[in-house]
Amino acid sequence: MPDLRFVTPTISKLMGIEPPEDSTKETLSQVLELQKYSEPLERCLIYNPDATGKFLYDHDPVNFEPVENCTSLKLELNSIFPPKTPVCFASMYSGTSPQEHGITQYDKPVLEIDTLFDSVVEAGKKVAIVAVRDSSVALIFQDREIDYYSELYDPLVIRRAQKLIQADEHDLIVVYNQEYDDMLHKTTPFSKDCMSALKKHILNFVSLAKACDTHWDKYRRLISFIPDHGGHLNLETGKGDHGLDIDEDMKVLSFWDVK
Repeated sequence: MPDLRFVTPTISKLMGIEPPEDSTKETLSQVLELQKYSEPLERCLIYNPDATGKFLYDHDPVNFEPVENCTSLKLELNSIFPPKTPVCFASMYSGTSPQEHGITQYDKPVLEIDTLFDSVVEAGKKVAIVAVRDSSVALIFQDREIDYYSELYDPLVIRRAQKLIQADEHDLIVVYNQEYDDMLHKTTPFSKDCMSALKKHILNFVSLAKACDTHWDKYRRLISFIPDHGGHLNLETGKGDHGLDIDEDMKVLSFWDVK
């Protein structure tokens, strides 16, 4: 089963750039097959909704129909152990294991290893990361020549991302949302608050996909929906959690489209 590390070499190949030196060379062949032409992609949008693992799709696939309707490939991936947010995103965007990149628990140091973002910049392209303030995604990729937008919470993140897509000044835009994960730790995986947050993430992705179709229509482009991990009910606390080597935590569904 391919895992989140494969994202970095796959995006690199699609964009026609060299992946980070330490990255795995394994790619997601089904994603590469979406590219029907030899020229590299010119624009990429990656949407990262926290903790929205495959268990949510298995619970009610209907919730994900809007995502499926604006993408052409659904691909199951393994998360990274331990399935904790900074661990997973460090692996996703460096193409390396926790032992290689150094984040092995819930901690948010700045990554010293090269990432996808470094490769994109070295190729003369521009990167924007739009994330919730003080989140893992906002912190662990700092100190690079990329544009960082740290917003108060998800709605402002989406608003900023839409403006960036419209401005059309970046080749790669990464957008991170976290409400589902926040509600997971406060309630239970399928609580009313959690399901409301999930639906917001899905609608947010659809809105970004539509913005790409409107403002990036002249480009060869990718849109993708890639969670970091899933979650489960902790019977001791009675609340949602993640971090175990179980399918609920370790299986994610990603969605992709190339136009």
